[in-house]
Amino acid sequence: MMKYLSVGVLLFGIPLIVGAGKTPVDGIVATVNGAPVTLYQVNQRVEILKQKYPDSKDLKKKALDTIIDDNIIYDELKTMGASINEGDVDNAIEQMSEANGVSIDSLKSELKSKGIDFNAYKNEIKGEIARTKLVSYKFRNEITITDDDIQRYYLAHQKEFSKVKQADISHILIEVPPDTSVGQQKKLFETAGKVIAKIKNGEAFSDAAMQYSDDKYTKKSGGYLGPVEEGSLYPVLNSAIFKAKPGNIIGPIRTPVGYEIILINGFKSSELLPLKDIKEKIRNDIFTAKLDSALKNWLLTKRQKTIITIYNELL
Repeated sequence: MMKYLSVGVLLFGIPLIVGAGKTPVDGIVATVNGAPVTLYQVNQRVEILKQKYPDSKDLKKKALDTIIDDNIIYDELKTMGASINEGDVDNAIEQMSEANGVSIDSLKSELKSKGIDFNAYKNEIKGEIARTKLVSYKFRNEITITDDDIQRYYLAHQKEFSKVKQADISHILIEVPPDTSVGQQKKLFETAGKVIAKIKNGEAFSDAAMQYSDDKYTKKSGGYLGPVEEGSLYPVLNSAIFKAKPGNIIGPIRTPVGYEIILINGFKSSELLPLKDIKEKIRNDIFTAKLDSALKNWLLTKRQKTIITIYNELL
């Protein structure tokens, strides 16, 4: 799926200021200081938002909301002597296309298949650029982040910054091909049981793996699979492995590929990453959140001074 350009500043829940409900003209659903917003613009923005937030509801309101915000931001940039020209938008789209390894023509075709006009998409990108420029000019230098801020964030998000518990395992796979009959599956299950019995009677797990395992990638190393993270395996394996103890042999366990025999070599508990290793990531996370909050609050204030009329009957 095509990735859509994003500035990383997402605005949610900013209320609309609804003016007098006059009769709309020529599909105009709203005006912002007299500038019209058409139903076509809103519907196109809805189609774009569907790509970003496929599970979101009330996209028509969010579409109108963002278009109104765009107009407010454009007006502010004009008063600051800043502007966004056609070349800025074209360059951003070219960079995005190159990053995704697609041509502009392919992008246009994909947009068309989703019911999105290319000019409407360009307007979306223009709005993203405008937000980035306004944030850079108006708020970036006003934000400070202290070591105390970073420490508090670190302590409040310890789960996010913890390495997942790992199990160091070796395995033997008795493969069960998709077209294997019920009778043959039973024989393969019995084979797996016999392998486990040999190991419990003293045969080295590595020797058994080299002789019996159908996993061609690990059998030469005695079945050694290495560390696996909790939650990364088939659920039936994950449950059995992380309830076991070091040295345990578990199985045979049926998975989509066959019967698994697992040796638990050991475990590594989840651990909190050192603050020094993630300090800059935390700083960036806090900075982005503060920029988002600053822009959201600024828009709320500007809306109170903006004449916005919305014709709800067309939405």
